[in-house]
Amino acid sequence: MVKNYKVLVVGAGPAGTSTAFFLKHFDKNNIFNVDLIERLPSDKFSRYHDMCGEAISNDLLKEIHPLQPEGLTEKIHTIQEHWPGDIDIKTKMNGHLINRIIFLQSIAEKFQKNGGNYKLGTVFSLNQKKDQVKVKINETSEIYDYVIGADGPNSLIRKVLGLKAKQKLFMQYIVDKQPNSGTLTFNYDEKYNGDYMWEFPHGENVKIGFPASSNPPPLINNKIMLKQSKYISYGGLQHYTIGRVLLVGDAAAQTNAITKGGIRSAMIAGKIAAESVVNNNPLLYEQRWLQTNFSSKVFLKAFERLQNMSNSELEKHMKPYAKEVSIFSTIKILLFYKKYLPLYKAYALANKAGW
Repeated sequence: MVKNYKVLVVGAGPAGTSTAFFLKHFDKNNIFNVDLIERLPSDKFSRYHDMCGEAISNDLLKEIHPLQPEGLTEKIHTIQEHWPGDIDIKTKMNGHLINRIIFLQSIAEKFQKNGGNYKLGTVFSLNQKKDQVKVKINETSEIYDYVIGADGPNSLIRKVLGLKAKQKLFMQYIVDKQPNSGTLTFNYDEKYNGDYMWEFPHGENVKIGFPASSNPPPLINNKIMLKQSKYISYGGLQHYTIGRVLLVGDAAAQTNAITKGGIRSAMIAGKIAAESVVNNNPLLYEQRWLQTNFSSKVFLKAFERLQNMSNSELEKHMKPYAKEVSIFSTIKILLFYKKYLPLYKAYALANKAGW
């Protein structure tokens, strides 16, 4: 007799919806009963997930095939960076802005059409015993074969497992400003503590975001229509699988440490986790995740270094990129900017796996 399995996915953000969708997609024998549980009702869910730059690389759309989310709103073709010393750098990007709410809802709907169960509820506790996980949801307890924690930066699942993650609070304002269509703008300064201020198109307006710890905070000259805040977990964990419980997305601190892009890494992690569970090999998820560029330690090391750099050093280390990179500028980097090579390596890898 074929055994049936019960799987609980906690959290319906990018990581959770991706995991849930691919659990049913890889379940060719239809033996996995998958519950996707979300604690936030529709209105609060929308407010929470609107706090996001909402940019993705086209690479993500290829990597999550055959999943085709809805909600792509605008093509992105350029990244504009402003560094101290009036250094401006333009690079090409092949990506999209998304309406994150429609994006997530469309994935959840596809999951349900494939036989998955979506429901509102709050997880209060879980306890692993042998090959089962007992989970208290609202007022009742249920037994699952696997639990995937995709419950965000303040993950209860992660805390129960005794794992710690690095976190940072970010602010975002939606302002009345003419957007620079098709362009993501990043402003770097020592006051952002290793991060940056972003300006992303948002319909007829602009989303401006920055670390809450910015000192002094940036001056916003345009009318502020909405203020938002949200924690981001980054830098990875010591473990991503403990027993029959797996962590993905912000719960697993999988946001890129230097770009702070998290949608792509979360959804890729969800896909890997789903395939590992369907193959009844949860440890395979951790092994495969650690083999990806998304989990590279160079990102966290680069961010920790950027945190301690003054504006003069930020300017100095970007001077080789102030002009178009050539064989001569590469030689110059090797001769005079050797101490920044780990940062340059992180930037190069971020171009492939940062968004």
